[in-house]
Amino acid sequence: MAIAQLVAAMALAGSSVVVGKGLAKSLPVYVTTFATLLVAQVVMLPYAWQKREEIRALELREWVYLFLQGICGIVVFRVLMLSGLRTVGAAQAGIITGTSPAVLTMLAWFMLGERPSVLSGIGVFLAMGGAAGIALAGAGGNEIGGMSWGSMLVFGAVISEGLFSIWRKRIAATVSATANTVVLVFCALVTVSPLALLDVLHHPVVPTTADIVAILYYGAIATVVAYILWTGAVGSVSGVTAGIATAAMPASAVALSALVLREPLSLMQLSGCLLVMLGIVAGSWSARG
Repeated sequence: MAIAQLVAAMALAGSSVVVGKGLAKSLPVYVTTFATLLVAQVVMLPYAWQKREEIRALELREWVYLFLQGICGIVVFRVLMLSGLRTVGAAQAGIITGTSPAVLTMLAWFMLGERPSVLSGIGVFLAMGGAAGIALAGAGGNEIGGMSWGSMLVFGAVISEGLFSIWRKRIAATVSATANTVVLVFCALVTVSPLALLDVLHHPVVPTTADIVAILYYGAIATVVAYILWTGAVGSVSGVTAGIATAAMPASAVALSALVLREPLSLMQLSGCLLVMLGIVAGSWSARG
């Protein structure tokens, strides 16, 4: 059940990349980040009221980790990803996000002391290979070169996402997934507000109807639902298993591109998706063992 939640959360994260690509072209980065977080916070208000006693009882240590989650998992991740998507193609971004399993595995190893087992290691390599295969097929094999500035920004987003999971695991036993999501969204919203104001002053823009729909989806579904699913499950599995589940993000992005944007799926992309699924299964078996 926990792995299914993680995969579902990453599938939603993959959809946010597709939606974010369009928003990055039409709206300033900080305005987009603020608007999606504002939607998420409004959606979370009833949950915040339900969890008010738990939130009031949070200790300083828990507030610190929640703030770090908001900064790494939302603000830094979105700013870097949206900025990178302005100059990096979706295919190359897919290659970079395909490193998520290895990044989170290494972070869990060094920061939490979770050594990967042989089976989980196989799962990581399968998931990474599948994600890279998906992106390579989309790139036609010709978009890989030196690390451009945009590529570095996207890779920075991958690292910040990994750190978000590490910070969540630190307090998973004492803070519920719902309270965690309420507070981290609030912390992120407060942090990005002054930057969004500067964006509005220097780059005034009126969102289109399509932009508004995308912002509503990004805030309500790709933020609230995805983060509740992820925070509710990541504390009950190893960092390696969570890392393997992140490979569902590029697979989701490719599948949604085919379904929503009518982009054709190649045999290599389908093979990549199969490898990702095999990697997730291997990680699931490893977690049960």
